[in-house]
Amino acid sequence: MSLPWFIFSTLILLLLVSVIYQRYALKKVSYTRYFSAAAAYEGEQIEMIEEIVNRKLLPLPWLRLESSFARGLKFGRQENLGVSSGEIYQNHISMFYMRPYRQIRRRHVVRCDQRGLYRLESVTMTSGDLFGMSRKSKTYPLKLELLVYPGISNFYELPLPVHSWLGELPVKRWIVEDPFLTAGTREYSPGDSLGAMNWKATARTGIMQVHQKDHTADSRLILCLNVEISDSMWRNITDAARIELGIRYAATVADYAIGHGLETGLLCNGKLEGGGERNPVTAGPMGSLEEVLGLLARLQLDWTIPMSRLLEHEVENCPEGNDYLIITCHRGQELQLAAEELRLLGNGVAWLDIPGEEKESA
Repeated sequence: MSLPWFIFSTLILLLLVSVIYQRYALKKVSYTRYFSAAAAYEGEQIEMIEEIVNRKLLPLPWLRLESSFARGLKFGRQENLGVSSGEIYQNHISMFYMRPYRQIRRRHVVRCDQRGLYRLESVTMTSGDLFGMSRKSKTYPLKLELLVYPGISNFYELPLPVHSWLGELPVKRWIVEDPFLTAGTREYSPGDSLGAMNWKATARTGIMQVHQKDHTADSRLILCLNVEISDSMWRNITDAARIELGIRYAATVADYAIGHGLETGLLCNGKLEGGGERNPVTAGPMGSLEEVLGLLARLQLDWTIPMSRLLEHEVENCPEGNDYLIITCHRGQELQLAAEELRLLGNGVAWLDIPGEEKESA
C-alpha cells in the first residue's frame, strides 16, 4: 500500500472512530452520587461515594466528571482528582478510564469544615475518543443534600452565669403534677383526697392505694439568637465569626436542654436557606435535637428585622411560663425593654453574651 493510501485510510479510520464516540460515548452510561450520611457535625469526616457504570462494549479512554460545591467541604487528596476553590464555590473534577461493561465506585473523604446546607443539583460528564477529535458532554440531574450541624461545645465552657439558670430549668420542670397523667399507684398518705383512691388496687393488695400522678413538661425553653452585632447595625453583618460562635452556643444549649427533657424552640432574626422571603426564624418548641440543629445548619447570616421587634411580636402572643435565653452580642435599650415585657408576662428571661475580641483577649 502506498503512503498516500495509508494516510487516507488512517484519516478515514480516525474520522469513523470520532463519529462513533461522538454518537455513542455516553450511551448506556449511568451515574449516581451520595454521601455516607445525611447529616454531620462541624469537623466530622464523611465519605462521598460515586458510582459510574458503562453498560456497553465501547470502552471510554477518558471520562471527566465536573461538579460544583459551596465552600465549607474539604476533599482529601486522591489520585485523578482536582479541586479548585473560588470565593463561594469550589470545582470538583475527576478523570479516569472505563472498560466495557465496567462499574467503578469511588470513595472521597470529605471533612465538614463549616456548618450549612450543601446541595448538589447536577454533575457534568464528558468523554470522547482517544485522540481528542470528538467529545460528548451530558449533564446528570442530582438531588443531593448534606446538612452540616454546628459544632457542640462543652456546656460548662459557656460564659457564666448561664450555667446556674439553665441548671434550674430541668428541676423546675418536675415541680407541678399533671392531674391527667397517671404513672401507677402508691400507698395512701395522710392528706391524699378520696378522689385519688384506686379501689381496685386497694382490694387487690389489702392496703389503701392512690393514683400516682406523673409530672408535666410545661416548662419550655426558647432560644433567641440575635445576629445583630450592635443595636445600631443595619443589614450587613460585619463580624460573621462572632455570630457563628453564637450559633454554636445555641446548639450547645439545645443539646443540654433537650437531653434533660426540655422542649426547645428557636427565635432568630436571621434567614433560613431556602426560606424564600426575608422572614425571621420562628420555630415552636421541639423535642428533637436534630430539628433544632437542622434549623441552625440552614441559618444564613442575613439580617431580617431587629431582635427587639421579634421579641415584641412574641409579647403580642402573650406567652406565659416559658423560659427565654437571649444569645446576643449586645444588650441595647430596646432589646432590654422587650425582654422585660416578656418577664412581666410571667416568663423567665436570661442572657448569654457572645464575647467580642476585647473580652476574648482580656
